[in-house]
Amino acid sequence: MIPIKNYLYPLLILLAASMWIPCHAQKKYEREYAIRQSAVPEKAVEFVRSVFKKEKIHWYGEESLKETTIEAKLKSGGKHYSIEFDKSGEIQDVELLSRFSRIDAETRETIHKKLEKEFTKYKVVKTQIQYKGSKSDLKKAMQSDKVPDDVEIHYELILNAVRKKAMNYFEVLCNQKGSVISIHEVVQRNSDNLIY
Repeated sequence: MIPIKNYLYPLLILLAASMWIPCHAQKKYEREYAIRQSAVPEKAVEFVRSVFKKEKIHWYGEESLKETTIEAKLKSGGKHYSIEFDKSGEIQDVELLSRFSRIDAETRETIHKKLEKEFTKYKVVKTQIQYKGSKSDLKKAMQSDKVPDDVEIHYELILNAVRKKAMNYFEVLCNQKGSVISIHEVVQRNSDNLIY
């Protein structure tokens, strides 16, 4: 019979080595599905209606590996908005569909340099400006073109990219100066929601 320590030591070394290797792109699973307004917490509906009185609102549930959230998607004044809430109806962030070319040149260049290091080839297929802040500041950001100083601005990019000789979609989150905060390989996402 072989002593257990002959198995235990290699197993511990393997376990320690796997924890040491950094993860460059974690996988991101999301599933989005339409829900009725009656399934949405009242305070989420009231918040969206306080800003957008007449616009048609599409409500979605979104499941990820970590949580379930609720999103209001709508178009107003030629702009596409996505307003995300937790299950209780507390606002988490506001995303505004944009174009990568609308990000200021210096920030765009910083993002390009980082992406060129991470990917063999890439194409930005979707760009969203993400606002995080207090309820009142987020409301002000949606009602005017001036974003309050206390609102954090991030850029969420969806890429069709080649990494390690495999093409896939990736979600890249950058701060206002263009530093990459996170990169996630998109495991599953409804194609029409990629575009919206």
